[in-house]
Amino acid sequence: MKQDSRIVVPSLGERGRHRTFDQRVSVRFPAIYRALAGLLQHLPAGSGPRRRGLARQVARAYAAANRRDFAAVLVGLDPSFEYRPSRDLMPPDAEPVFYGHSGYLDVWRHWQEAFGDIRWDPEEILDFGDRFIVTTQQRGTGSGSGVGVSEPVYQVFTLRAGLVLRQNDFLHWSEALEAAGGEAAT
Repeated sequence: MKQDSRIVVPSLGERGRHRTFDQRVSVRFPAIYRALAGLLQHLPAGSGPRRRGLARQVARAYAAANRRDFAAVLVGLDPSFEYRPSRDLMPPDAEPVFYGHSGYLDVWRHWQEAFGDIRWDPEEILDFGDRFIVTTQQRGTGSGSGVGVSEPVYQVFTLRAGLVLRQNDFLHWSEALEAAGGEAAT
């Protein structure tokens, strides 16, 4: 792993409460988003423009999910998207893999049933080119128990043509790093 390869995800604060101009354009004209995302993916993993673009893209996608603006999230997902949440984060009877845009929405339905106020706050990104890891904090209050939860979750994203093709969630850093094909920092 190259030095200085971790990217801090900026907090959007109040700006994250509403769609940005570029998100409004992307939802209305997804082909524009796909073209720009494809260009971003082809930049070298350590380059400044890619680091800034990836941090911005990740911050805005998580902000959209947290405000339940799924149209703004889905524009960045490949139609054949696969999501493998950590088994520890899902009910025992849930499927192990969710497919496509409808699968992404199904995962959110599960989480919202368990935690009405669930949110994911990205902290940093480790970029490997076609894959990257986002370190997040999952926060919420149990719908039935009222118990608050806050735990780190490591999400590995695989890209194809700039869109997210696959997402795997892990509760342990070492598992996420192995899944991303990275090597431990020395």
